[in-house]
Amino acid sequence: MIRISDPAALFQSVSDATRLRLLRLLDREELNVRDLVRITGLSQPRISKHLAVLREHGWLRQRREGTFSWYRAVATADVPAGTDLYGPILAAADAIAEAPADDRLLDVVRAERRARSRDFFSGLADRWESIRGEFEHEDLKTGAIAALVPSGLRVLDIGTGTGAMLPLFAGTGADVFALDHSPAMLARARARSRESGLENVVYSVGDVGHLPFGDGSFDACNCSMVLHHVADPQQALNEMVRTVRPGGMVMLTAFCRHEQEWMREELAHQWLGFEPAEIEEYFRCAGLGPPRMIIRGGSPDHEVPPAGSAVEIQWPEVFLATGRRERPCSHEPGFRDDDPLNRGE
Repeated sequence: MIRISDPAALFQSVSDATRLRLLRLLDREELNVRDLVRITGLSQPRISKHLAVLREHGWLRQRREGTFSWYRAVATADVPAGTDLYGPILAAADAIAEAPADDRLLDVVRAERRARSRDFFSGLADRWESIRGEFEHEDLKTGAIAALVPSGLRVLDIGTGTGAMLPLFAGTGADVFALDHSPAMLARARARSRESGLENVVYSVGDVGHLPFGDGSFDACNCSMVLHHVADPQQALNEMVRTVRPGGMVMLTAFCRHEQEWMREELAHQWLGFEPAEIEEYFRCAGLGPPRMIIRGGSPDHEVPPAGSAVEIQWPEVFLATGRRERPCSHEPGFRDDDPLNRGE
């Protein structure tokens, strides 16, 4: 049952044709006084007076933004006369002679708003990335990705180095395990994590070819810029797959094939990158589904590698390959060469 403290005043507030016009428009769109003047053709003082009556009796909400005030009809459930009466009131407003013209001009106002927004961004297209970079913090991007990741995952970061990737993984709420063969690197990673307030990280010293974890210990394994350092890439990938559960994900980042011989001496690389076909074969042999690969171009010329050579270099392209564990690894019990699945059939 509807309870109205002052029925006469409430119904009087919508007894005027102009107020019905305004209520009808504001039920369709949030508008300011300037918009309403343009649509109705009425003066600003007259519109402001009628808006004040509607707002006083609970039909409208007002939102102040800078020097503008925006008006919108309250939600249907909040109308002062109750939902049973709101429909008939709006139906009465639809019958006003000016309603069709009001609708046409409302459509014009909406179209002009869209056009202004479109033209604004069209003019900024060439500069938008630099402008957006001024106010969009990296943590917001991490948070957006984190919202897509289920909570409670266990992630292994192989070759964590100084922990550059740890804030990204820890930011998803995952339990992160960081592994590196260098105690000095791990010490730096711990220090960086403390500075960032990361607490859900466990650190381990170990070799990618013989990971110190049980089978199926993780939901995902990341190995970034490590594979070109190891003697046996296939063995390393086999170990990554072994440590993830069935259906778990392996993420592998490394250089594409290149001819930068200086990397052997200066950066201790054993492999001058990898061809996509090689990675696909590594994945197949390890028991991973076909990799999804992203390749990003090398950087422009830079000065010398760490040891001080005066030769200008160009960093090679880098790939990210991701695959899901779909079957037993070739080195694990249960793998059969005569199984069609293991032959890729």
